[in-house]
Amino acid sequence: MKKNPFSEKKWYPMAVAICIGILFYYILDHLGTIWTIIGSIGYFIYPIAAGAIIAYLINPLMRLLESRVFRKIKKQNIRGIVSLVLALLIVIGFLTFIIGTLVPQLYDSIITLYGNKDEYIDALSDWIGRMGGDKVLKNFEGFFSASRNLIEYASKYISENIEKLAAGAAALGGHIGSWLIGFIFSIYFLAEKEKIAQWSVRLLKSIQKNPEKTEHTLVHIRKIDSIITKYLMFSIIDGIIIGIINAIFMSVFGMEYTGLVSVIVGVTNLIPTFGPIIGAVIGAVILLLTNPMHALYFLIFTLVLQTFDGYILKPKMFGETFGISGLWILIAIIVGGRIFGILGIVLAIPCVAIGDYLIRNVYLAAHNHKATGNTQKDEKDETMP
Repeated sequence: MKKNPFSEKKWYPMAVAICIGILFYYILDHLGTIWTIIGSIGYFIYPIAAGAIIAYLINPLMRLLESRVFRKIKKQNIRGIVSLVLALLIVIGFLTFIIGTLVPQLYDSIITLYGNKDEYIDALSDWIGRMGGDKVLKNFEGFFSASRNLIEYASKYISENIEKLAAGAAALGGHIGSWLIGFIFSIYFLAEKEKIAQWSVRLLKSIQKNPEKTEHTLVHIRKIDSIITKYLMFSIIDGIIIGIINAIFMSVFGMEYTGLVSVIVGVTNLIPTFGPIIGAVIGAVILLLTNPMHALYFLIFTLVLQTFDGYILKPKMFGETFGISGLWILIAIIVGGRIFGILGIVLAIPCVAIGDYLIRNVYLAAHNHKATGNTQKDEKDETMP
């Protein structure tokens, strides 16, 4: 490798530092323009990125089918095609079942809840009065009055913000279209994943030009992939299990809006730390309008269920925990939520786990190796005659 002729000059480090400072200042001064350019580029690659994400989520199921179900098929390309087709059929069938089963029930629940809100409010106010809450009832008169006028407020808001709502609906349609196109891209990604992996390895080898470093890098990449895959897959399974258990409990006790509340509980359970609290509050408010005692039972059961989930179910599913401090997880959730919204909250834990792994197994390992090498060198120098 050709050596930089200026690297030995005394002024070279200062010149590099000045150039970096000027570049950093330029980036900060034109941050808005840079974000606009990034957004424009992201608009075009959005379906491709969505396809890569979908393929990444389906790939563990495809690998499981390849290694367990169709392992007796000798030809790898045929085994891959059969596994891909079956994995897609399983995913499409599952989504069709969920949408076909829950969407009509969710729609009916929301319409019924909205249409009977006046009756629910009257029943709630009567219950508060019977419980000796006349003073509380007076304090909530404004709330009840506002709730009765919800239709008027909603109609006024829609009429005044029709253009914004239309733009939001168009944007939502664009996102849905991008993800549908991304699903098509994901099929190609999964079908060509072996070639993509081989091309990526060749590119890495050409960049590093050191087989030992390349192998170490691949080991770290596989570990990071394992962390992300394990977290996402088990989080989804955990959310489904919690939603099903909640639905069984509500059905046994004859509670209203079982499907609606259980879906909310299952989805919000994907959000670390704050998700179960959000799901419990929303579910309790919905049940409070129909039967206050059911809301109380629901909150008690949610506390028991989340205790079971946090101390028994998740440790069993995830095996050994990531070994990360709760403080760092909380900081990551808050910072990730501030910057990237819900996605940042969901990915906070795996990102912290990856950072912790890289610090311990890359930076500190290299530092310790270097220190050990220097110590051995010093010992060797001391033994020299």
